[in-house]
Amino acid sequence: MSGTVVVGCADQTLAYELRALLAEISDLEVVGLAETTTELTELVVAHQPNLLLVHDRLGPLPVHQVVRDLGLRRPGTVSVVVSSDPEPEALAAAMDAGARGVITYPLTFEDVQQRVTNALEWSRHIQGMLTAAEQGDASARGRATVVTVTGSKGGVGTTSVVTNLAWDIRRQLPELSVAVVDADLEKGDVTSYLAASYRTSIADLAKVSEDLSPRTVADAVFEHESGLHMLLPPEDVRDVEWVTPTAIRQILFLLRQQYDLVLVDAGAHVTPVQAAIVEVSDEVVQVVTPDLISLRALRRNLGWWESLGVRKPDAVRVLLNRHTKSDEVQPEAVRQLSPAPVLAATVPHQGRRLEASTNSRSPHLTTDEGWWRALRAVGHELGVARALDSGEPEETDSRSRRGRRSRSAQQQEGERSAGDVAPEAEAPVVTGRRAARAARERGSMSLELLGVVPALALLVAVLCQLALAGVTYVYTGHAATQAARQAAIAEPWESWRVREAAQDAFPQGLRSRLDVGVDYSPSGSVQVDVTAGVPRLMPGVMRSGWDVTVDRQVVREP
Repeated sequence: MSGTVVVGCADQTLAYELRALLAEISDLEVVGLAETTTELTELVVAHQPNLLLVHDRLGPLPVHQVVRDLGLRRPGTVSVVVSSDPEPEALAAAMDAGARGVITYPLTFEDVQQRVTNALEWSRHIQGMLTAAEQGDASARGRATVVTVTGSKGGVGTTSVVTNLAWDIRRQLPELSVAVVDADLEKGDVTSYLAASYRTSIADLAKVSEDLSPRTVADAVFEHESGLHMLLPPEDVRDVEWVTPTAIRQILFLLRQQYDLVLVDAGAHVTPVQAAIVEVSDEVVQVVTPDLISLRALRRNLGWWESLGVRKPDAVRVLLNRHTKSDEVQPEAVRQLSPAPVLAATVPHQGRRLEASTNSRSPHLTTDEGWWRALRAVGHELGVARALDSGEPEETDSRSRRGRRSRSAQQQEGERSAGDVAPEAEAPVVTGRRAARAARERGSMSLELLGVVPALALLVAVLCQLALAGVTYVYTGHAATQAARQAAIAEPWESWRVREAAQDAFPQGLRSRLDVGVDYSPSGSVQVDVTAGVPRLMPGVMRSGWDVTVDRQVVREP
């Protein structure tokens, strides 16, 4: 079975032995050898191998912690631990960390081959599940969809989009369990849009991240009156330091198992915690506003994510917020300037129409249907609310159905009457002032074109004449150079050689008006003048000829 493998081993002898055994397994390529846990993480993130072989004595970080962390960051990479300790406790610790198998020392080819083959088969199975999940197969996904929304900079409306989108999905699909995670640890503002009084936060879970369980995460989540579950940042900013990338990955991993949809507000600042969230998310959306400052910040953030190896620009979606028709930067310009794909759905500028719901922390007070339609369009495009078949609000469902029925009835009536209408009657008849104006202007386009054609012809002729002059000047300079080179070595009475050298350097069709002058100075210098006539497209226009002269001065060789 073909596959790629990364080996992590600081012992040179053991590493050589491992590579020798792996070389005997067909269709297996070793793409990297790491001597530290830091190098190991970088190689796995960069190459995304099928298999990771890591020695339990690798440092400086604990190997089991690295295996657990890489299992969350790269689920398709299967880990196998090479253990020097055959005790059951060491084997159990490796399996608890997420290793698929353990190879004990001394190594045998049969043992290595069996463990590697099983690991590659499991990796292929996991990759198939991940591919099915990316294609939207909910049964194959077997876990929640994690959608992370970030801002290109502060104040672009990230929290407003996350909270209102989550609230609307919960309203439309009460059977769907939705969790909102405020991962903007220092400046989180979800509670400004959804009222919440909580005691436990992300920091409390991060403190016990090594021993987390689904029950512990469920106890830390606050349930809003709308049915949304919220995991919020700590009230004391000093507790933020407890939240590490490893802890946030473990928290999101457990949230996947308990909810159908997890919406994460990751803020606008690129931090290690935000990068970890972006890496493990199924969908990442960056919110921008129609201004160049926001678009520059978008390019900066995407560049940082790519340099950190957590997300490529083409795997990020861009959402245009606060769009109006009077903006200088329109959606088409955003699509051209953005390094990431832009969502077709845009969120219009609401002005003060969200003021009442924001001040009261009650999204249901927003009555503008355009706002909710825009959010539902975003949800449909992201695939977070595939069960929503209609973009209309609940209050207008019956009205929209009646409108659709009336439109379909009108369409059917029109189709029935279309067969009875004569072909002459199919075209609309224009009467009145517009018809008179159309009759007066009929044929004006042809007359205008006839007036423009002579000017265009004259412009083309002038450009062609200038091009011929330029070509003549280039050839004249080349001929003067060749003549000067010949004059430097020829005798004064051999001026015919100089003229011959100039003529040879000139095209055959342009030699009729070629004139070469040679002037020998007593001081030993030679002046060569080459004059050529420029061909004329219209001979009768210019009375006198148009000549180009190029001179060269050289010193005769003794």
